Parts: sequence; structure tokens; C-alpha cells
Amino acid sequence: ISSQTPEEILRDEARCSICLEIFQDPVSIHCGHSFCQSCISRTWEGLTTNFSCPQCRKTRSRKSLRRNRELANMIEATKSLNLQPVKEVEGGKNLCEEHQEPLKLFCKDEGRLICVVCDRSKVHHNHSVVPVGEAAQEYKVRGLWASVKQEILTTYRKLHEFLEKQESSLLAQLEQLDTEIMNVHEEILHRLLEETTSLGTLTGEMERMYQQPDLELLKVRGRAFQTWDAWRGPNRIRGVGRERKSLVPPKSAAMSLTFSPPPAQMTLDPQTANASLYLSEDCKFVRWEIHEQNLPSNPERFKVDPCVLGSRGFTLGLHCWDVEISRDGVWAIGVAKESVPRERLLHLKPEVGVWALCHNRDGYMAHTSPVVTPLTLRSDPKQIRVCLDCEEGRVVFFNAESNERIFAFPQVSFQGERVFPWFMVRGNAQIKILS
Repeated sequence: ISSQTPEEILRDEARCSICLEIFQDPVSIHCGHSFCQSCISRTWEGLTTNFSCPQCRKTRSRKSLRRNRELANMIEATKSLNLQPVKEVEGGKNLCEEHQEPLKLFCKDEGRLICVVCDRSKVHHNHSVVPVGEAAQEYKVRGLWASVKQEILTTYRKLHEFLEKQESSLLAQLEQLDTEIMNVHEEILHRLLEETTSLGTLTGEMERMYQQPDLELLKVRGRAFQTWDAWRGPNRIRGVGRERKSLVPPKSAAMSLTFSPPPAQMTLDPQTANASLYLSEDCKFVRWEIHEQNLPSNPERFKVDPCVLGSRGFTLGLHCWDVEISRDGVWAIGVAKESVPRERLLHLKPEVGVWALCHNRDGYMAHTSPVVTPLTLRSDPKQIRVCLDCEEGRVVFFNAESNERIFAFPQVSFQGERVFPWFMVRGNAQIKILS
């Protein structure tokens, strides 16, 4: 239950939170709070956007002031109640000791409350002075920022500790894996040595058999083949192959795309190139020109978009190719299904059959769905490696020089369809295949 008297409650409600005086020409702003028109005008002086409420801090891009007639009428009505000013009600504790004026201002340089007379004195002439409400809000924000900063530092420290533990765990696992591989390697070498020795003994025995006279040889011929079959066994040779493969750790999607295979041999397919694209003789380089060429209108050719496919399509395996790209113009690289439309505008979306990384004047972006994904890169790559894993349904782009991953599309299904390297250039853009 509030201990305030009705007069005190009414006085607080009739007071501007900026100047701490009874409202003069009250106006309401976008959030519903009210202030003296002169107070809010001084607070917002010089602002052109992001007008913030001094009380709740809600912002709005445009200034919104509405005269609060109801509050103005209430203020007029309360004047008949002869409400005592703050300095009288509170026994003078909010008065300047030197000038006996209300302490409405805060001097940032001296860190203390002052009155309007102090503000006009030579002592505070060049000091930074703000209203009490604004100073209080600023200190609240500082306190909040200190709290947030401490929370960020704590989170960072915990994350760092977690990463250190993960690193130690992974190093221990790698060391254990290395030991296991060495043990398996030694075991297989030992078994192969035993097999080689056994095979040498068998070879010597059979050579002795075949050095016997013809009559004796025919007698032992059946026994010789039985000896060979018994040594070989149905799975003997294949078992050696399996043991060799056991030395190789199983392939994972992450590992296969991080440690990419050598780049595949790749050229551009001139039968698919749009008429505005000019290819080099070795079909490794492509640029765009505004004047279209007179080319055969075969069904494989892109009729609308300045696109061209690679010469090889894939349905199985992991394949990579390196592309040298320019910083100018508009270009896009990636992969596309064989069934992408050629006669009409091609929408760069995975559901259409295109997984693309694009560059234009706005920067780099991945053409995801339903909206594109803007990318922030540490530096402009000169060469990009495109990796396609048909089995895992992965398309990943790397900086070919630093091996830093640029973007990876979520796992998709190519539905058994052939997937081709795909390129698009426009304006001053140029693309060269390095593979």
C-alpha cells in the first residue's frame, strides 16, 4: 500500500520528468508519455531521426508531438489546490546550498547536482551540464552496459574453456587413433610376412614336385592342386584387400568436404553458352559482351540468361574445381541440374535446381530459399573452389588460396539427376576455370 498522500500522488503525476516542475504546455509523444513542450524540444534539439523518449527510451524515426489538452486542463484544475513546490514539501533538501534554488541540473565535469544560477556562473561556464533526468538515464545505461560487458566476458571465458577442453579431447582421440592405426598396421605386416613365408614354402614344394620324373609327376599332380587350393582358400586373397582398406578411416561428409580431392579436369561447354558469352579457344575462359553472337539454337543452350555449363556432369562421387573470378561486374558460380530451364528466365533457387554463390555491387550472397543469404568475407577471394558431393548431397564453396570455407548449402537430394558445374557472368565480370 502506498504511503503517499493524495496530494503527493497528484503532485508527482503533474510533474514533468525532465525539469521536475509542474507541466507547462504539456505534449504527448509517440509512446504516450508527456513532457513540457519546451523540455522535450530542448531534448530533441538537433535530431533528425531516432527520436527517443527520455522516460522509456522507445524510439521513432519521425518526430511526433501532440498537445495533451486533458493533462493541461488537469494542471489548471490542480492550481486551485495550492500544491507546494518540491523544495517546500521536501524540506529544502533538493535546494542549492549557495543559491537556494532547485537542483535541476547535473555537472558531468564535477559530478554533482547544480542549480540554474550555478550553471550561469563562470565556474561552470565551459562544463558539460545536462538535466537531472537525462543524467540519471545516462548512468542507468552505463550500468546496464557494464553488466552486459561483464556477461559477455564471462560467456567468452566459458567458451574459451570449452574450446580448450574440446581441443584436448580431440588431440587425445587423434593420438589414440594414431596408436590404433600403428597397431593394426604392424599386425597386418606381420600377417603378410607369415603369408609370404608360407607361400615361399609352398612354391619350393611345388617346384620339387615338378622336377620329378613324368610318371611320378602325374602321380602327385592331384595332390599339388589340393595343396594350392588349401593354402589359397575361398577368401584368402580378398581378405588381404580388406585388411588394407581397414587402415583407412571411414569417410565422413565433413571430412570429405574439408579435405577436398584434387581439382577435376573441367572446361566450359560451348553448346550450352548463351549468345552473349564469349568463350576462349580452350573453353577455360568466359566473358560477357552486349552484342550477341549468331549461334545455333540448339536445345542445350541458355536462351535468356548469360549462363554456361561445365563440360562434365556427375551423379556419383566427390568432385572439385577451381575458378578464378573478377572483382568487377556480376557473376555467379555453383552447380545446376541437367533439367534446369534453358528457354526462359532462370530463377537461382535450390528448388529450381541451382545452388549458386553470387557477387554483385552489394557484395557476396548465397542464393538460398526463400531469401538469399548475405555473406561477409574477410577479403575478396581471387579463386574459389566449388566442391560437389553427390552421395552426401552437399555443395560447398571454399577460398581456394586460404582453404577457408565461404558457404555450405544444407544437405539436398539431386534425385539421381546429373549435376553440372554452372556459371553466369554479366557486365565487366570474367571467369576462368583453373582445373
